[in-house]
Amino acid sequence: MKGKAIAGMVLGIIGIVFSFLSGYFSIVALPISIVGLVLSVSGGRQLKANNQPAGIATAGLVLGIIAVILSAICFFTCGICVLCAAAGAAGSLF
Repeated sequence: MKGKAIAGMVLGIIGIVFSFLSGYFSIVALPISIVGLVLSVSGGRQLKANNQPAGIATAGLVLGIIAVILSAICFFTCGICVLCAAAGAAGSLF
């Protein structure tokens, strides 16, 4: 019964860890975090429908939201750095 909620929490944790790693891991962290959010919401609804405690699903939901925000910030920051580096390299050729 708690499988989806636990999977959502684990994916939220993995998304947070990957968002702190530099480079391409932030690209991977964003879809992992979104899948974690979906699983946490789905698992929480199933647990609430069966009158079971949904604390794990709530924790997964919070971790997923944090992971999405962090990975989006890291993704866009990394993209800006790449654009600045490319502009600097193009400017130094002249």
